[in-house]
Formats: sequence, structure tokens, C-alpha cells
Amino acid sequence: MKVLIADDSALYRQFLRRSLEGQADIEIVGHAMDGIDAIKKVERLQPDVVTLDMNMPHMNGMDALKIIRERFPAVKVLIVSSETASDADLAVQLLDAGAFDVILKPKASTPPEAFRGELLAKLRATDAPKTSTVRRTTPARPVTTTKPAASFHPDILAIGSSTGGPAALHAVLDMLPADLNVPVVIVQHMPKLFLESLVSRLNTQVAMPCRLVEHGQRLLPGHIYIAPGESHLDIRRLGQSLQAHLHDGPAEHHCKPAVDVTFRSLAQLAPSIKTLAVVLTGMGSDGALGAHEINKKGGYVIAQDQATSVVWGMPGATVQLGAAHAVLPLKQIAAAALQTLGREVWV
Repeated sequence: MKVLIADDSALYRQFLRRSLEGQADIEIVGHAMDGIDAIKKVERLQPDVVTLDMNMPHMNGMDALKIIRERFPAVKVLIVSSETASDADLAVQLLDAGAFDVILKPKASTPPEAFRGELLAKLRATDAPKTSTVRRTTPARPVTTTKPAASFHPDILAIGSSTGGPAALHAVLDMLPADLNVPVVIVQHMPKLFLESLVSRLNTQVAMPCRLVEHGQRLLPGHIYIAPGESHLDIRRLGQSLQAHLHDGPAEHHCKPAVDVTFRSLAQLAPSIKTLAVVLTGMGSDGALGAHEINKKGGYVIAQDQATSVVWGMPGATVQLGAAHAVLPLKQIAAAALQTLGREVWV
């Protein structure tokens, strides 16, 4: 894998180089000092991946990304961001515009090996053939799309996503009407500040109101609730309503919030509460086991297909476990969800 490092800080360029040295599968082909320099070197050096700082002179990360996506569509862009509100807003815009993923610049308290491990994992994910990383001892089950029973009427739509998630979520949520008859809960792997920016951005793009869910909050139909960073989200029943419960359990799949935690809590509410679960693009296998539990308890599971996933890790693992009733291209998922919810679909 050929990597180009683009950052206006010589110190940080060297830090990234040291973090990647000694890897047999990674070659650093060059450095760029600003966005214009990055475009020139992408053309000349033909890297597979660019690590792109957002705030550079002469041409910022957003403008550089647009040109790279237009002129060099095969090149993956990994955004390098500081954990500030302004950087979070820009990073979410870049992810929505087609950046592969984002990684936070380490703080003084961040162990160097932790950052290095995350950086290597995200770089290697760009080179994966969109395949799942789930481990299994039995062959993958063949996928046969099945429609939900006519008597299946979901009480909630639950979505899990990770790498490539912001753009995928936008594509799905943009097609859902403001008067949807169930609440929508989402677990997206992102730092807390980035989730706040994602919520703000979605509120300008989709019909339903969107917010970070709060502990004890009642979940209302026609509203989107996103799990906040650094807390797991359980869904519980309170009388005739559904309620959010946030808790500080151990990370699962190195994630907090984890999709599996939320999906398991919904499976435990069956059969009185029926769940329509959607597993979108993402690295790793989070959500697969939880989706399998929802399937066993009478819920319905849709997984994004391999061709339209940025990384077919989470949905691929769901398919391999035999948990998915339907495996669909991204553009068909909202329509399938609406049909399952008994809503008319306009084409």
C-alpha cells in the first residue's frame, strides 16, 4: 500500500512517518506540505491512500478532497483531525463528501501504540476487498432475500454503522418521511464531538428531527436518536413507551457505543417489541451478533450489500452469521424499510 502524508506541520509529518515505519505492507511514497502540493504529488506518485490534514495553507482539506475524488477516484483519503468542535464539523462534511474515514490526532495522554494501532487498522481497511473480518468455524450461509410476514409490524427502526456511515446514513434517512410511525435509533462509531456535528448536519438534511439521545429519554415516533459517544445505549420498555438507557459498560469490539449492545437490548424486548434492524457499512463485526439475536427473536434484519459498502465488515459479518433477511444496495434500503413499516414507497 502506497501512502502519501499531507500535513503542513513538519513535526506531524515525521510523527506519522515514524508511526508507519517497519510495516512490510506499507510504503510511504512522499510528503505534501499543503493541499496544492498534495494534488500534484497524488498525480505524480499515484498513492493508494492519502492521510489528509484538514487545515492547511493554500488549499484546505475539503478543496483537496473534492479534487482528489474527481480526478483520482481510486485514491482513498483518511482525514487527520484534531478533537475540536470546528474540526469535528469539517471532518463530518469531509466524510459526507467521500473521505474514507477519520482519525484523531493523539493527545499528550494518548499512548503512542494505541494511536499507531488505530492508524494501521484504518489504513489496512482501505486496502481490504470490502470483505468481512468475522471469524467463523462453519461456512457462510447462502443469502436468500425473504420478505417479512404480513403480520410483522415493527415498533422501532435500529441502525448500526461505522466506516462510511455518515454518508450512508444520509442516503437512508433522507428518504424517510417526517411522519414515520416508529422512532429511529442509530449507533455510529465516532468520537463524541463528531457525533454532535453529525446530528447538526443531519438536522439540515433530513425530514425528521435528529438529536443525541439522553439517558431516560422517551423515544417518540418520527424522531431520530443517535447514541452519544463514550456511552452504550440500551433500549428499555416503560409502560407503553420505549426509553433510552445510557450506561458505562466495557467497550465491545473496541467501541463505545457498540451496536451489539443496543441490538441485544432490543432482542430482549421481543416478542412484545418488534425490531427492524439495519446494518450499514463499517469496519469489523460489531452488530452482527446483535442482529443475529434480533433475527432469532422474530425481528427483521437488512444488511447493506458488498458492492455499495465502503467496508463490508459489519454487514458482511451479519450475512455470514445468517442473520440478514435481506442484503440490499444502499439506495434500496430506505424503500425496503418503508415497505416493512407498511408505508407507501414513491419511486
